Amino acid sequence: MTGEGWRATVVPPRLFGVDTARGVALLGMFAAHTLFDGQERLFDGRSAILFATVAGVSLGLITGGANPPPPGERSTARLSVLIRGAVLVLLGLALTAFLQPPIAVILDYYGFAFLLLIAVLFLARPLLAVLAAVIAVAAPPIVVAVTDGTPFESVPAPVQILARWLFYGEYPMLIWLAFLLAGLILARAELRDRLTAALALVLGALAAVLGYASALVIPGVTAEAHSGTTAEVFGSGGLAVAIIGGLSLLDSATGVGERVARILRFVLSPVAAAGAMALTLYVAHAIALAIIRATADNPERWQVPEWTFPALALGALAIATLWRRFVGIGPLEAGLRALTRLAVGSPPRVAP
Repeated sequence: MTGEGWRATVVPPRLFGVDTARGVALLGMFAAHTLFDGQERLFDGRSAILFATVAGVSLGLITGGANPPPPGERSTARLSVLIRGAVLVLLGLALTAFLQPPIAVILDYYGFAFLLLIAVLFLARPLLAVLAAVIAVAAPPIVVAVTDGTPFESVPAPVQILARWLFYGEYPMLIWLAFLLAGLILARAELRDRLTAALALVLGALAAVLGYASALVIPGVTAEAHSGTTAEVFGSGGLAVAIIGGLSLLDSATGVGERVARILRFVLSPVAAAGAMALTLYVAHAIALAIIRATADNPERWQVPEWTFPALALGALAIATLWRRFVGIGPLEAGLRALTRLAVGSPPRVAP
Protein backbone atom coordinates (compact mmCIF):
# COMPACT_ATOMS: atom_id res chain seq x y z
CA MET A 1 0.00 0.00 0.00
CA THR A 2 1.35 3.43 -0.90
CA GLY A 3 1.67 6.32 1.53
CA GLU A 4 -1.42 7.96 0.00
CA GLY A 5 -3.20 4.62 0.19
CA TRP A 6 -2.68 4.12 3.91
CA ARG A 7 -3.76 7.71 4.59
CA ALA A 8 -6.93 7.15 2.61
CA THR A 9 -7.88 4.16 4.74
CA VAL A 10 -8.02 6.23 7.92
CA VAL A 11 -11.70 7.08 8.34
CA PRO A 12 -13.42 10.12 9.73
CA PRO A 13 -10.99 12.58 11.16
CA ARG A 14 -12.35 13.00 14.70
CA LEU A 15 -13.49 10.60 17.41
CA PHE A 16 -16.16 12.14 19.63
CA GLY A 17 -15.24 9.93 22.59
CA VAL A 18 -11.54 10.83 22.41
CA ASP A 19 -12.32 14.55 22.09
CA THR A 20 -14.67 14.32 25.07
CA ALA A 21 -12.10 12.47 27.18
CA ARG A 22 -9.55 15.15 26.32
CA GLY A 23 -12.08 17.83 27.26
CA VAL A 24 -12.78 16.12 30.59
CA ALA A 25 -9.04 16.00 31.28
CA LEU A 26 -8.67 19.67 30.38
CA LEU A 27 -11.48 20.75 32.73
CA GLY A 28 -10.04 18.51 35.43
CA MET A 29 -6.67 20.24 35.13
CA PHE A 30 -8.41 23.62 35.34
CA ALA A 31 -9.93 22.42 38.61
CA ALA A 32 -6.63 21.01 39.91
CA HIS A 33 -4.93 24.35 39.23
CA THR A 34 -7.57 26.54 40.87
CA LEU A 35 -9.47 24.59 43.55
CA PHE A 36 -7.61 23.88 46.78
CA ASP A 37 -8.81 22.79 50.20
CA GLY A 38 -5.83 20.86 51.54
CA GLN A 39 -7.26 17.46 50.59
CA GLU A 40 -6.84 15.30 47.52
CA ARG A 41 -9.80 15.34 45.15
CA LEU A 42 -10.70 13.08 42.25
CA PHE A 43 -9.30 15.46 39.64
CA ASP A 44 -5.92 15.87 41.37
CA GLY A 45 -3.27 14.06 39.34
CA ARG A 46 -5.80 11.90 37.54
CA SER A 47 -6.76 14.67 35.12
CA ALA A 48 -3.17 15.04 33.93
CA ILE A 49 -2.87 11.26 33.61
CA LEU A 50 -6.05 11.16 31.52
CA PHE A 51 -4.59 13.97 29.40
CA ALA A 52 -1.38 11.95 28.95
CA THR A 53 -3.29 8.82 27.98
CA VAL A 54 -5.36 10.74 25.43
CA ALA A 55 -2.10 12.23 24.14
CA GLY A 56 -1.00 8.66 23.47
CA VAL A 57 -4.22 8.06 21.55
CA SER A 58 -3.56 11.20 19.50
CA LEU A 59 -0.03 10.00 18.86
CA GLY A 60 -1.47 6.80 17.42
CA LEU A 61 -4.08 8.62 15.35
CA ILE A 62 -1.63 11.02 13.70
CA THR A 63 0.46 8.00 12.66
CA GLY A 64 -2.36 6.04 11.06
CA GLY A 65 -4.52 4.74 13.89
CA ALA A 66 -5.43 1.11 13.32
CA ASN A 67 -4.08 1.38 9.75
CA PRO A 68 -0.47 2.58 10.13
CA PRO A 69 1.74 2.95 7.08
CA PRO A 70 3.62 -0.17 6.00
CA PRO A 71 7.34 -0.60 6.69
CA GLY A 72 9.41 1.58 4.43
CA GLU A 73 6.75 4.31 4.30
CA ARG A 74 6.85 5.52 7.88
CA SER A 75 9.33 8.39 7.69
CA THR A 76 6.61 10.99 7.07
CA ALA A 77 4.66 9.85 10.13
CA ARG A 78 7.79 9.89 12.29
CA LEU A 79 8.72 13.36 11.04
CA SER A 80 5.21 14.58 11.87
CA VAL A 81 5.60 13.32 15.45
CA LEU A 82 9.08 14.85 15.66
CA ILE A 83 7.76 18.27 14.64
CA ARG A 84 4.82 18.13 17.04
CA GLY A 85 7.01 16.97 19.89
CA ALA A 86 9.56 19.72 19.27
CA VAL A 87 6.85 22.39 19.11
CA LEU A 88 5.31 21.20 22.40
CA VAL A 89 8.75 21.23 24.06
CA LEU A 90 9.46 24.78 22.90
CA LEU A 91 5.98 25.99 23.78
CA GLY A 92 6.10 24.48 27.25
CA LEU A 93 9.56 25.88 27.98
CA ALA A 94 8.54 29.30 26.68
CA LEU A 95 5.44 29.41 28.88
CA THR A 96 7.47 28.45 31.93
CA ALA A 97 10.39 30.80 31.26
CA PHE A 98 8.58 33.93 30.12
CA LEU A 99 5.09 33.79 31.62
CA GLN A 100 5.88 31.79 34.75
CA PRO A 101 2.25 30.75 35.33
CA PRO A 102 1.41 29.41 38.81
CA ILE A 103 1.16 25.85 37.50
CA ALA A 104 3.52 23.06 36.51
CA VAL A 105 3.33 23.37 32.71
CA ILE A 106 2.99 19.94 31.19
CA LEU A 107 3.44 20.66 27.47
CA ASP A 108 7.23 20.28 27.32
CA TYR A 109 7.00 16.96 29.16
CA TYR A 110 4.50 15.68 26.60
CA GLY A 111 6.63 16.91 23.73
CA PHE A 112 9.66 15.14 25.18
CA ALA A 113 7.61 11.95 25.53
CA PHE A 114 6.57 12.21 21.87
CA LEU A 115 10.23 12.35 20.88
CA LEU A 116 11.06 9.32 23.03
CA LEU A 117 8.23 7.28 21.55
CA ILE A 118 9.23 7.80 17.90
CA ALA A 119 11.36 4.67 18.12
CA VAL A 120 8.44 2.43 19.18
CA LEU A 121 5.54 4.00 17.26
CA PHE A 122 4.97 1.02 15.03
CA LEU A 123 5.66 -1.89 17.36
CA ALA A 124 2.98 -4.58 17.43
CA ARG A 125 0.34 -4.09 20.10
CA PRO A 126 1.52 -7.03 22.25
CA LEU A 127 5.03 -5.59 22.34
CA LEU A 128 3.67 -2.15 23.24
CA ALA A 129 1.67 -3.76 26.05
CA VAL A 130 4.72 -5.56 27.38
CA LEU A 131 6.74 -2.34 27.25
CA ALA A 132 4.00 -0.43 29.11
CA ALA A 133 3.79 -3.14 31.79
CA VAL A 134 7.57 -3.18 32.28
CA ILE A 135 7.60 0.61 32.65
CA ALA A 136 4.67 0.53 35.09
CA VAL A 137 6.49 -1.93 37.35
CA ALA A 138 10.16 -0.97 36.92
CA ALA A 139 10.11 2.81 36.39
CA PRO A 140 8.71 3.92 39.80
CA PRO A 141 11.52 2.34 41.88
CA ILE A 142 14.12 3.57 39.36
CA VAL A 143 12.84 7.15 39.70
CA VAL A 144 12.89 6.86 43.50
CA ALA A 145 16.43 5.47 43.45
CA VAL A 146 17.69 8.24 41.16
CA THR A 147 15.96 11.14 42.91
CA ASP A 148 16.80 9.93 46.42
CA GLY A 149 20.39 9.12 45.58
CA THR A 150 21.28 12.21 43.55
CA PRO A 151 20.05 15.71 44.45
CA PHE A 152 18.91 17.62 41.40
CA GLU A 153 21.44 20.38 42.12
CA SER A 154 24.26 17.89 41.67
CA VAL A 155 23.12 16.85 38.19
CA PRO A 156 25.46 18.36 35.56
CA ALA A 157 23.93 21.51 34.09
CA PRO A 158 23.97 20.30 30.45
CA VAL A 159 21.65 17.39 31.28
CA GLN A 160 19.47 18.97 33.97
CA ILE A 161 16.57 19.56 31.62
CA LEU A 162 16.61 15.91 30.53
CA ALA A 163 16.87 14.81 34.16
CA ARG A 164 13.89 16.97 35.07
CA TRP A 165 11.77 15.52 32.27
CA LEU A 166 12.73 11.93 33.05
CA PHE A 167 13.07 11.81 36.84
CA TYR A 168 12.79 14.99 38.90
CA GLY A 169 9.90 16.95 37.47
CA GLU A 170 6.24 17.01 38.41
CA TYR A 171 5.53 14.54 35.59
CA PRO A 172 8.50 12.13 35.45
CA MET A 173 8.21 10.76 31.94
CA LEU A 174 10.12 7.59 32.69
CA ILE A 175 6.93 6.61 34.56
CA TRP A 176 4.40 8.54 32.51
CA LEU A 177 5.44 6.86 29.27
CA ALA A 178 3.22 4.00 30.46
CA PHE A 179 0.15 6.22 30.06
CA LEU A 180 1.08 7.37 26.57
CA LEU A 181 1.79 3.79 25.54
CA ALA A 182 -1.64 2.73 26.83
CA GLY A 183 -3.20 5.42 24.66
CA LEU A 184 -1.11 4.39 21.67
CA ILE A 185 -2.33 0.81 22.07
CA LEU A 186 -5.95 2.01 22.11
CA ALA A 187 -5.42 3.97 18.89
CA ARG A 188 -3.83 0.98 17.17
CA ALA A 189 -6.72 -1.26 18.30
CA GLU A 190 -9.37 0.98 16.63
CA LEU A 191 -11.54 2.78 19.18
CA ARG A 192 -14.41 3.03 16.71
CA ASP A 193 -14.94 -0.68 17.21
CA ARG A 194 -17.44 -1.40 20.01
CA LEU A 195 -15.51 -4.42 21.22
CA THR A 196 -12.31 -2.39 21.54
CA ALA A 197 -14.10 0.39 23.43
CA ALA A 198 -15.87 -2.08 25.71
CA LEU A 199 -12.64 -3.96 26.43
CA ALA A 200 -10.92 -0.68 27.24
CA LEU A 201 -13.72 0.16 29.67
CA VAL A 202 -13.63 -3.24 31.39
CA LEU A 203 -9.86 -3.78 31.46
CA GLY A 204 -9.24 -0.20 32.51
CA ALA A 205 -11.70 -0.55 35.37
CA LEU A 206 -10.05 -3.79 36.48
CA ALA A 207 -6.61 -2.14 36.42
CA ALA A 208 -7.98 0.76 38.44
CA VAL A 209 -9.44 -1.60 41.05
CA LEU A 210 -6.14 -3.49 41.20
CA GLY A 211 -4.12 -0.31 41.67
CA TYR A 212 -6.33 1.37 44.25
CA ALA A 213 -7.12 -1.86 46.12
CA SER A 214 -3.42 -2.65 46.47
CA ALA A 215 -2.94 0.74 48.12
CA LEU A 216 -5.71 -0.06 50.57
CA VAL A 217 -4.64 -3.55 51.60
CA ILE A 218 -0.84 -3.57 51.28
CA PRO A 219 1.00 -1.68 54.03
CA GLY A 220 3.26 1.09 52.76
CA VAL A 221 1.71 1.17 49.28
CA THR A 222 0.08 4.41 48.11
CA ALA A 223 -1.81 5.44 45.00
CA GLU A 224 -2.06 9.12 45.94
CA ALA A 225 -1.96 11.71 43.20
CA HIS A 226 1.56 12.38 41.88
CA SER A 227 3.02 9.67 44.12
CA GLY A 228 4.56 8.01 41.07
CA THR A 229 4.03 4.48 42.39
CA THR A 230 3.10 1.37 40.45
CA ALA A 231 -0.21 1.43 42.32
CA GLU A 232 -0.91 4.93 41.00
CA VAL A 233 0.10 3.91 37.48
CA PHE A 234 -2.38 1.03 37.47
CA GLY A 235 -5.06 2.88 39.44
CA SER A 236 -5.10 6.25 37.72
CA GLY A 237 -3.91 4.87 34.39
CA GLY A 238 -6.64 2.23 34.47
CA LEU A 239 -9.22 4.88 35.28
CA ALA A 240 -8.04 6.92 32.28
CA VAL A 241 -8.32 3.93 29.94
CA ALA A 242 -11.79 3.15 31.29
CA ILE A 243 -12.96 6.73 30.72
CA ILE A 244 -11.65 6.71 27.16
CA GLY A 245 -13.26 3.33 26.50
CA GLY A 246 -16.60 4.33 28.00
CA LEU A 247 -16.80 7.59 26.08
CA SER A 248 -15.66 5.88 22.88
CA LEU A 249 -18.77 3.71 23.03
CA LEU A 250 -20.63 6.88 22.00
CA ASP A 251 -18.94 6.55 18.58
CA SER A 252 -20.11 2.99 17.93
CA ALA A 253 -23.53 2.62 19.57
CA THR A 254 -26.37 1.14 17.52
CA GLY A 255 -30.08 0.55 18.00
CA VAL A 256 -31.46 1.80 21.29
CA GLY A 257 -27.91 2.57 22.37
CA GLU A 258 -27.53 4.93 19.44
CA ARG A 259 -30.55 6.96 20.56
CA VAL A 260 -29.08 7.26 24.04
CA ALA A 261 -25.65 8.03 22.58
CA ARG A 262 -27.15 10.77 20.40
CA ILE A 263 -28.53 12.50 23.50
CA LEU A 264 -25.23 12.14 25.34
CA ARG A 265 -23.28 13.44 22.37
CA PHE A 266 -25.52 16.53 22.33
CA VAL A 267 -25.10 17.11 26.07
CA LEU A 268 -21.34 16.53 25.96
CA SER A 269 -20.71 18.41 22.70
CA PRO A 270 -19.25 21.51 24.46
CA VAL A 271 -16.80 19.26 26.32
CA ALA A 272 -15.85 17.55 23.05
CA ALA A 273 -15.42 20.95 21.41
CA ALA A 274 -13.05 21.98 24.20
CA GLY A 275 -11.16 18.72 23.79
CA ALA A 276 -10.79 19.35 20.07
CA MET A 277 -8.87 22.56 20.78
CA ALA A 278 -7.24 21.52 24.06
CA LEU A 279 -3.79 22.90 23.19
CA THR A 280 -5.19 26.39 22.57
CA LEU A 281 -7.31 26.32 25.72
CA TYR A 282 -4.51 24.92 27.89
CA VAL A 283 -2.17 27.71 26.82
CA ALA A 284 -4.96 30.29 27.24
CA HIS A 285 -5.67 29.12 30.80
CA ALA A 286 -1.95 29.28 31.65
CA ILE A 287 -1.83 32.86 30.36
CA ALA A 288 -5.00 33.76 32.26
CA LEU A 289 -3.64 32.38 35.54
CA ALA A 290 -0.37 34.25 35.04
CA ILE A 291 -2.28 37.50 34.50
CA ILE A 292 -4.55 36.90 37.51
CA ARG A 293 -1.56 36.31 39.75
CA ALA A 294 0.38 39.29 38.37
CA THR A 295 -2.57 41.61 39.09
CA ALA A 296 -3.22 40.25 42.59
CA ASP A 297 -2.68 42.49 45.62
CA ASN A 298 0.29 40.37 46.69
CA PRO A 299 1.50 38.03 43.91
CA GLU A 300 4.03 36.43 46.28
CA ARG A 301 1.20 35.29 48.57
CA TRP A 302 -1.26 34.72 45.75
CA GLN A 303 -4.53 32.95 46.49
CA VAL A 304 -6.76 31.79 43.64
CA PRO A 305 -9.97 33.89 43.49
CA GLU A 306 -13.11 31.79 43.92
CA TRP A 307 -14.44 32.81 40.53
CA THR A 308 -11.39 31.52 38.65
CA PHE A 309 -12.48 27.94 37.99
CA PRO A 310 -16.05 28.66 36.87
CA ALA A 311 -14.78 31.49 34.67
CA LEU A 312 -12.15 29.26 33.06
CA ALA A 313 -14.45 26.26 32.65
CA LEU A 314 -17.53 28.09 31.35
CA GLY A 315 -15.41 30.37 29.20
CA ALA A 316 -13.57 27.41 27.64
CA LEU A 317 -16.81 25.52 26.92
CA ALA A 318 -18.51 28.57 25.38
CA ILE A 319 -15.53 29.68 23.31
CA ALA A 320 -14.81 26.17 22.09
CA THR A 321 -18.43 25.56 21.09
CA LEU A 322 -18.64 28.81 19.13
CA TRP A 323 -15.19 28.46 17.62
CA ARG A 324 -15.84 24.93 16.43
CA ARG A 325 -19.23 25.93 15.04
CA PHE A 326 -18.11 29.01 13.12
CA VAL A 327 -14.36 28.64 12.59
CA GLY A 328 -13.33 25.00 13.01
CA ILE A 329 -9.91 23.95 14.22
CA GLY A 330 -8.37 25.88 17.14
CA PRO A 331 -5.74 28.54 16.34
CA LEU A 332 -2.75 26.76 17.89
CA GLU A 333 -3.93 23.45 16.46
CA ALA A 334 -4.21 25.11 13.03
CA GLY A 335 -0.72 26.54 13.35
CA LEU A 336 0.71 23.16 14.35
CA ARG A 337 -1.07 21.49 11.45
CA ALA A 338 0.21 24.13 9.02
CA LEU A 339 3.77 23.74 10.27
CA THR A 340 3.53 19.98 9.91
CA ARG A 341 2.11 20.31 6.40
CA LEU A 342 4.90 22.69 5.46
CA ALA A 343 7.53 20.21 6.60
CA VAL A 344 6.08 16.88 5.49
CA GLY A 345 3.50 17.72 2.84
CA SER A 346 -0.10 16.58 3.02
CA PRO A 347 -0.72 15.31 6.57
CA PRO A 348 -2.52 12.07 7.45
CA ARG A 349 -6.31 12.34 7.49
CA VAL A 350 -6.61 11.82 11.21
CA ALA A 351 -7.39 13.81 14.33
CA PRO A 352 -4.66 16.20 15.54
